[in-house]
Formats: sequence, structure tokens, C-alpha cells
Amino acid sequence: MPVNTLSCPAQRPADAGEVPFLGRGPHLTAMEDRLREARSGASRLVVVEGPPGIGKTALVRRFLRTAERVRVLEASGAENETALSYGVLAQLLSGTSVGEDLPGPGDEPGAVGARLLALTRRIPGDTVVVLVIDDAHWADAPSLDALTFVLRRLPREPVLTVLAVHGPAEARLPKGLGKLLADEETLRVALDGLSAEQTGALCERLLPAGLPPQAVGRLHAHTRGNPLHLRALLREVTPKALAAADSPLPAPRSYQSLVRDRLAHCDPPARELVAAASVLGLRAPLHRVAQLAGLENPLPAVEQAVGQGLLEECPTGGPPELAFPQPLVRAAVYHQLGPARRAALHTGVVRASKDTANRTWHQLLAGRGPDPALVADLAAGARRQAAAGDWSRAASMAAHASRMAATRPERERLTVEAADALLCDGRVEEATDLVRALPGDSARAAHRYAHGQLAFARGETPSARLLLDDAWRHCDPALDPELARRIAERLALLGLVQGEATAAVRWARRAGNLPPVPFTGGLLRYAQLAALGLTGAAEEGVARAAGLPESVLVRSGDVDVLLGRSALRLDRDDLEGSRADLRSAAPLCRSGPAPLRATAQLLLGETELRLGNWDMALRELESAATTAAVGGLAWLAPVACADLAGALALRGRTEQAAAYLAKARAGGGHGHTAAAFAHVARARARAAAARGAQDEVAGALLPLLEREPVARTPVAPWCDLLVDALTALGEHRQAERILDGLDAPAAHRGRHSRLAAAARARGTLLAARRSPAAAESSFRTALAHAEQVPDPFERARVQLAHGAFLRRAGRRTDAAGQLRAALRTFTDLGATPNATLCERELSATVGSTAADSPLTPQELSIARLATSGLTNRQIARHLVLSVKTVEFHLSHTYTKLGINSRMGLLDKLPQRP
Repeated sequence: MPVNTLSCPAQRPADAGEVPFLGRGPHLTAMEDRLREARSGASRLVVVEGPPGIGKTALVRRFLRTAERVRVLEASGAENETALSYGVLAQLLSGTSVGEDLPGPGDEPGAVGARLLALTRRIPGDTVVVLVIDDAHWADAPSLDALTFVLRRLPREPVLTVLAVHGPAEARLPKGLGKLLADEETLRVALDGLSAEQTGALCERLLPAGLPPQAVGRLHAHTRGNPLHLRALLREVTPKALAAADSPLPAPRSYQSLVRDRLAHCDPPARELVAAASVLGLRAPLHRVAQLAGLENPLPAVEQAVGQGLLEECPTGGPPELAFPQPLVRAAVYHQLGPARRAALHTGVVRASKDTANRTWHQLLAGRGPDPALVADLAAGARRQAAAGDWSRAASMAAHASRMAATRPERERLTVEAADALLCDGRVEEATDLVRALPGDSARAAHRYAHGQLAFARGETPSARLLLDDAWRHCDPALDPELARRIAERLALLGLVQGEATAAVRWARRAGNLPPVPFTGGLLRYAQLAALGLTGAAEEGVARAAGLPESVLVRSGDVDVLLGRSALRLDRDDLEGSRADLRSAAPLCRSGPAPLRATAQLLLGETELRLGNWDMALRELESAATTAAVGGLAWLAPVACADLAGALALRGRTEQAAAYLAKARAGGGHGHTAAAFAHVARARARAAAARGAQDEVAGALLPLLEREPVARTPVAPWCDLLVDALTALGEHRQAERILDGLDAPAAHRGRHSRLAAAARARGTLLAARRSPAAAESSFRTALAHAEQVPDPFERARVQLAHGAFLRRAGRRTDAAGQLRAALRTFTDLGATPNATLCERELSATVGSTAADSPLTPQELSIARLATSGLTNRQIARHLVLSVKTVEFHLSHTYTKLGINSRMGLLDKLPQRP
């Protein structure tokens, strides 16, 4: 039988104010469920598994603190007491009535177990006995045998047994417990490390100023989310050292001591092998490690190091490789080498390595003093690493090169390159520190550009515009074409996010006429193509992208063109083409700069949302928000958070939508870009529309009319939302003025989705003005346009509006057809607010079949078929609905009738007429 194992990523519990319990809510809930089952007279076993420091003991203690009406018997194993017979069982019995007659070495496990069993049966009936053994893998064998005897005889006793063990339990506990562990009622709680988000929350609670997102990600990877090690490092290492990506993170002092003890149990060749491996990184080929350690036959040393848990062999299918079990082991070994030994080993790597970039990096780590040759090697190596997609190494090499440069012009040039590289790697704070230390005249073009790009990264777009414009005025493209290219690229992207499409196209053309440079955000041609689409010159954009091959054949160097083409296709309602481009771009962007990755994720999320793949859309939008936050992209993070909030609002997930909307509104630096302003306003409007608060919709969107560039910002339609709100509020004249401006551009560009939205909004306005013939014509026009676009949600919105109009016109049969079609789509998408509105309209259209029933006709029909014994799939086939629609209606029915399952339907349904 399968074992009930709980190892899912944990969500933060409601009472997560206590630091050790970030992310343990589901585990506590599962354990509490087992306690309730034990209270009803069914003995239960819980096994908590996980590596040392993961929080097993803390989880068990927290569980016991909240448990009511329990009698707890606790014990714990110890590594140095495994030979002490009945040592653990004696701990369990020491505080009981049989504590004076403790078992001894000569006692039989069955007899000892019988005494414990008798004790559990003397506990009052309303109390659950909880047997807890921490570090059960170190318990003595007689105690575990006696415990096995007890557990086999507790099928109907109010006893809960909790074992905490270094996982997996089968490898740590005797075979006698094997059948019990394999029982389907046994709960296996497999504790993993905290997620990156939970690690960030822990940093915020333990450090007054928190840590930058990039530092949080590095700390999470270094500790694998282990709470014990995380807290130790946050306590032992300064925040500045934790945030400095160029300095290696240490292991906690207690962990260093553990590794030191393991090294002491190794012979000198094994210690040399482990030391050499620590210098080469987390993983390296065995022959390279052996060569650096000076070992002709490394296998005995490998066997010893693996036996001590210091290294592990990696199956590769090729030459054997060695790796550290986790980064902390490598950090502890590397730290204990000492400066002289480390320098000697790094020098050995330099002599043996044939890779130029690798040799240069180890020269730096060996402590070689600054000289022109090393600076040149670092700069060249940084460019090679950037071309290979290793932005972390490229940023570090460029930053070191800039600090070691001897002359002012060289220092300026390298600082600009290093700052760009750091920004591509998401290390905004380090880039800021580097630029602040830049010497010389602050009026020089390089200074102005460096500070301008930082202002842009922080979302300070007005300052960025002033600094970058000034940098261009002081730059001579003939003398410094690389710097001129960087300035023009940044101004092109700035123009795009500010909605100044004409300026974006102009700057992109200037940049394109200059030699390409490394370390930029990689968005130049995307900005140019997207801006051409906004200026109404989409045909020119399509022509520029015409040289691209099929999506799957595009090279990584052309991924920005692929993104630009996807943006043009999305703008022209070619949703399938846009998705094909973006799915091909995704693997090419994984190792690219953070701005490129986040932009690709954002575009794919918007495309999948319009195509009706909402689950995938939410994942992509969440990834975009995370990438933008971790990458320090303050100009893009509000856009991503706002789009995610809007998508969540469409699903009715109001609390999550509000949380991301708050992030979007707070994440704009010293002022939102025009794009962010429009995206935030649209998300607010979507959230308000889901609640039916049309006054809030109007309040969110009316300010957009006052910001001229916003009308050309690449966002999904929002004008029709505003027209709907103004119509509902009786502001018909203003609604008509907006509609008059909405039709013409969409018609000129042939975008059916915009034309459908405009015609739907106009139909609603005409219906409110009591012009039914004109309204009917507009709705039919909207439906015709909506059928040209594979956007199910917008098509269903048209059907809902048309159906509501037909119902009010007395054409109930026609109305029901439109409303049922819309309801199927909303239900399949999970668009709960719209589905609820559609149900109300449908109920009012077809009437109720039972005056005393709170159910809609559709719900009543499905519920009656459910009572006849049909499955959800059979009901769906019978009514020509989707299975999701049936599940949706049954869920609403249970809620309305106050029941939990089909069993209650027979008593609650009204009599058939």
C-alpha cells in the first residue's frame, strides 16, 4: 500500500510570526489531522524526516505546544548512547507510574513493551497518549524492538507516535519497523529547506534592513534553505559580507567544526583530495582533482572522503567526477585551507588549466597583484563569459578589472562595462557602490551614463532621462562609439517604457548604426520593433524581422528580434504566432540578462492569458515578477506585479491580487514609468470590476486620459473597461467621447480584439441610451470581430453583454444561448467573478423551476442528475457541458445548500414540479 507522504513546498502559515515556522503550516495541519484520528480511537504513526538542522525538533515541539488533552511521553536518541540497552525507553517511562521499575539489559523487548502498552491503556479516555522519540535513528535497538511490539498492538487505542529521524527512515530504522512505516495510514512528513521567498522573509525578520534579492538568492542556494544554517550565518556574518557577491560565503562555525572533525578522520591523501576539490568548485572531474592534489592513485582517498560524507561520486556516463554533497561542505573546507594554502592551490590550477578565462579567474583568486596584463585578461574574460551567458562570473571579472585599472580613462571604461554587467546579473547595489567610487570629473559622458543607467535600474526615470540626455550631449560617437551605443540603447528603452514610441524608434536607429557592445540588457531590437508597432508602423517592424527564420531555428544572438516580433504579433492579434516565438525564446533567455528573461516571461504570460491558458499564464507572470524583483529591475517589476494582480483578479483571487497590486504600487522607485502607471491602473480596474465597483474602475482609469504617452503604451485594452464604468455611472457623453477615439486607431491597424472591445462597449452604451436597434448591431459587430481572435475570455465578455441586452429586450431564448456559451467559457477558465455574474443573468433569463430553491436552473438540473447516480463526466455529456462546468456548479450548489457532498442533495433539493 502507498505511504501517505507529505513533502510539498510549504506555504507560510497564518501564525508565521515565529521565525522557525516559516513554511511549515501544511505539515502542522497534517499532524493535527492524525491527532484527531487518534482521539477517535485509531492509533496513528507519524515519521518526520529531514537532514540535520531542517527543523524536525522545532516542528514537533510546536505541534505539541498546540495539542490539547494529551499525555506526552518524550525521549531522544544520542549517537554515543546507541549501545545503552533500553536507554530511550527508560526516558519514556521515567516520568510515569512505572518509572521506578525501569527495564534493564536482561529484559525481553516483548515484556518491556507490554508494560508500556499497559501504561497507555491506563490513561483517561478523553486523553491521547503521544509518544515522541527525537533522533530515533540513534535510539538503542532494544528500545526500538519494544516500541515495535507496542505499535503492532495499538490498532484501536488513542495513541499517536511521532518519530523524528534523519531521512529516509527505512535506511535509519530497524527492519522491524518496516511494515509499520509502509502502512497506508503512516504519515511521512518530509521536511525540505525553505524556499527562496521564505528565506527572504527570514532575512527581513532577523536583519533590520534585510538583504538585496540577489544576496537572498545566493544565501538560499548556499544553505539550500536549511533554517538552522540560515540563522547561524545571519547571526555570524555581517550584512555587507552577505551582500558582496565577490566574496565567498562561509559555513556556520558549528558546521566548520563538524567538517573539521570529519577531515581529522581522513588520511593525508584524502585531505589533500578534498582540499583540491574545494578550490576547483562544487564539482570537478576526478582526474583534475587528483592532478591538483598530486595523487597518482586517488581511488583510496576518494573512498575515504566519500565515506566521511565530504565528497560524493557523480554518475556522468563519461569520465568520473567528484562533487561536494552541499555548498556548505565546500565552504567549510575552503575556509580552513588558510590564505597561503589557497593561493598555492589556485596557482596550481593556473599552471594546469588550458582555459583562458578559468586561468585568469584563478590568477585573481591566487592573490596576484594588479598589473596591466591581468586587467586586460580580466576584461577579455568578462566579455567571453558574457557571450557564454555566465553573467555572474562576467560581472565579477569586470568589477575586479575596473577596480584594478591604473589610468583614469581605463578605469572609467571598465567601470561602465562592470556596472552594465552587474546590472545584467541583477546586482544593483554592487553596481551602485562601483559607480559611486568612480573618480574624475562628474560632467564627463561616462560619469553621466553610469549614473543614468543606475537611476533607470532603480526606477528613477526622470533623473535617468536628464542624466542620459546629458551623457549624449557630452559624448562624441566618432571618438567613443561604444559609449555612444550604450547611451542610445538605454534611451531607446527609456522611451519605450515612457510611452514615447517615436523617440524610442529614433534612439534605437542611432544605436543600431553604432558597433555592438557587450554587457547591455539585450533589448535594443525588441524596443525598436515594439516601438514601431506603437507608432502605427507595424509593417516596417515586420519587415525588419522578416530575416528571422522559424522560431525554433533562431540563434541566441537574435533573441531580442524574436521578442520584438512576438510583441508585434501580439499587437496584431496573431496570438499563436506570438506564443511560438516566445516558447522558442524561453530557453535562449534562461542564461541571458535579467531584463531579457523578465521581458520574455511577461510577454508569454500576456499571450497565454489571452489564449485562455490561464494556469500557464499565471506561472509565467509570477516568474516575471520574481525575475524582475531578484534582478533589481525597478522599472519593470511594477509592470510584472500589476499584470499578475490583474490576472489573479480575473480569477477572483482577491487577496493575492491585492498583495501583488500593493507591491506594484510601492515598487516604482521615485516615480512610475508611463507603462507601469498604465499597468497598475488596469490591474486596479480589473480588481474593482470583479467586485462590481464601477466607481472604483472609473477612479482608477480616468487619470490615464490625462497622461498623453499612456495612450501609446503597449498594454492590453483598458478604454473599454472605462467606457463600461462610465456607462454604468450614467456618464454617457464622456463614455461616447472615449469610444469615438477608440475606434479609429484600432480600425486603422486592423486589430480585431480592439474593434470587438470597442463595439461591445458601444453596444452597452447604446442599450443604456435606449437605442436597441443600434445596440443590437454593435453587439453583432463585436461578435464578428471576436470570432476572428482566439481569445476566449474576451469573446465570452461579448456574449455576456449581448445576452444581458437580449434578456432586457425580452428575447429570452436568444439571451439564454449567449449566456450559456459565455458561462461555459468563464467556468472553464476559472473566471469566477464573471461566471457568477453570468449565472445571475442566466437565472433571470430562464426563470426558476422551484420557487423555494436558492439554486439557478443550471445548478438544479446538474444536482438532480447527480442524485440519480451519474458521474460528473456523464452529467457533462448529458447536458453538453464541460466537466469543469459541472464541478463548478456542484461546488456552488453545496455551498448554497450548506452540505459537503452529494449525500446531502436528496434531503435539500426541492420537489420536482
